[in-house]
Amino acid sequence: MERLGNSLRETGCQIHTASDMHEALSALSANSIALIICDNALQDISGYELLRFLKNDPLREKIPFIFLVPINDQGRAINAFKLGASDFIVYPMAIKDIVSRIQEVVSSPGSVDDMAGRKSSAAPIPLPFTNNAEGLDYERRKSRRVHPLSSIRVEVSRNGVFWMPAQIKNINKEGMFLETALLGKTGVELYVKVSLSTGTSIIKGRVKHIAFKNFNPSAGIGVEIEKNYQWKEILQYVIMIIKKGDKESSDAPPPVVSTLMPEPQGLTIASGEDRIAPNKTSSPTPRIKINESYEMRFYHSLIGKQLDNYKAVSFIGAGAMGGVFKGWDIALERTVALKVISYKLASNEKSREMFIKEARFVSRLDHRNIAHIHHIGTVNGIPYFAMEYIDGVTMTDLIKKGEKFNTLKGLNCLITICEALDFVSQKNIIHRDIKPANIMINDKGIVKIVDFGVAKIVDVHVDDDNKEGIVGSPNYISPEAIHGGPLDLRSDIYSLGASFYHAFAGSPPFEGNNAREVLDRHINETLFPLRKKNPKVSAALGRVIEKMMAKKPENRYQDYKGIIKDLKALESRAQTFQKLKNATLIFRIKPKKEAGLLWT
Repeated sequence: MERLGNSLRETGCQIHTASDMHEALSALSANSIALIICDNALQDISGYELLRFLKNDPLREKIPFIFLVPINDQGRAINAFKLGASDFIVYPMAIKDIVSRIQEVVSSPGSVDDMAGRKSSAAPIPLPFTNNAEGLDYERRKSRRVHPLSSIRVEVSRNGVFWMPAQIKNINKEGMFLETALLGKTGVELYVKVSLSTGTSIIKGRVKHIAFKNFNPSAGIGVEIEKNYQWKEILQYVIMIIKKGDKESSDAPPPVVSTLMPEPQGLTIASGEDRIAPNKTSSPTPRIKINESYEMRFYHSLIGKQLDNYKAVSFIGAGAMGGVFKGWDIALERTVALKVISYKLASNEKSREMFIKEARFVSRLDHRNIAHIHHIGTVNGIPYFAMEYIDGVTMTDLIKKGEKFNTLKGLNCLITICEALDFVSQKNIIHRDIKPANIMINDKGIVKIVDFGVAKIVDVHVDDDNKEGIVGSPNYISPEAIHGGPLDLRSDIYSLGASFYHAFAGSPPFEGNNAREVLDRHINETLFPLRKKNPKVSAALGRVIEKMMAKKPENRYQDYKGIIKDLKALESRAQTFQKLKNATLIFRIKPKKEAGLLWT
């Protein structure tokens, strides 16, 4: 399989590999896959079970699926074809012959039209209308050629005030098919803003239908446009762009092939954010990237806009679930933080529920060291929430500045976080993404825990596996979270220990060239003693951190109270030592008596 992958790469193909069901679905969700080549067994399921699952999924049933199996499995070929396999190749066979068979499947009639490397899903998007515009031979050409429609700036709105980015995927004289995160029921009126070379035109339309192409993308909306001179101008402009693109698109990008077969020690991360350990060298592992241009266009379009009683003043930054803005509460005249769901997640119902769930979780946590939620709302179909604005820095910022936490400062901060997380755990909530970036210190020196975007309520009476896959950040994630097993507060304890190991040592507990390597070290590598990385850290504090990071949950602290007790004892000793260190030793000579010793 490795030789086959290298041969396909030589032909210009992009290859994605997966070793289990989760990795396979992650690759399919994040990339436009032209073909799947699968062995007879992955790490957790058989290749036949994966094929059966995909053929029952209307979003992926049209992706060609080839089995590449050893000679002792050739008797199951008939079962594979019954399940919908496109081909069944038995090895050993000459690599050139296998490549030839693969090329036949990819180029055969009925195979997937838009190969990966183009901006569309494996399943073709249905046209919203039947009559093509004059001179627009779009259906005959299909999408084998690349049309530069992404270069046309398009935005959509329900009220003409709050605009969201969109992209034209298809067009004819009746209207257009747009990809956007703006939701709307059939029949809802929309405004469409199109930037032409002659200026910007705003036209009015109505939602004809909505289609979802994938697990986690924007929606496709068929929009019927009101006929006027502006629409004719836009239609002619788009036709011109497409014709121009036909002449310049002779060199088509290569197809992407997903190779689904077991790989030793395969690990991945199932989070939308690009969370990876600091690399010593560039990573050979391809990483999933968000469409930054559309994401940032969306966030920047909100600056100056009003969301109910809140005005977005400036953009702070973006995470996995959404973007954060500095905002102004018009009614109460105070500064707030506004978190708005990601453009890419806005049309995904599960993601919207998770986003709102974060706000509801945090609203239950009335604690001075947890950022408070003021309001949850939805504007133009986009959920957001207003929360306490923290004017300060993250622990990550301090670490990057080279500020190793001295013992007393670090102890005090760690005790505070433990007390806050103890409060959280009493609500049966686990954070699941404790890391330095989610620990903030405001301008008054108060420590705050932020970003409960992947938090979860834990039922202590149910021993249920983590069905959402791996959630967390590679530098700080617990071994059981990597395995996808059941989680409880001890997983957060591990992540907290890893975070403060980083703070005290100046570097993460485990490093590597890529996320997979870091995760593997969390599972298998012995933790390097903290005191050896930073001799200023006491041996006792090192033992506390190392116990928090024990590989097995049963070998860690079982609750935060035990950690707080040990840390406060260390804090008391450290304070006493500091007083002695700062004390002045004075000798006073007495004429007729022995010298006396006085501490001040």
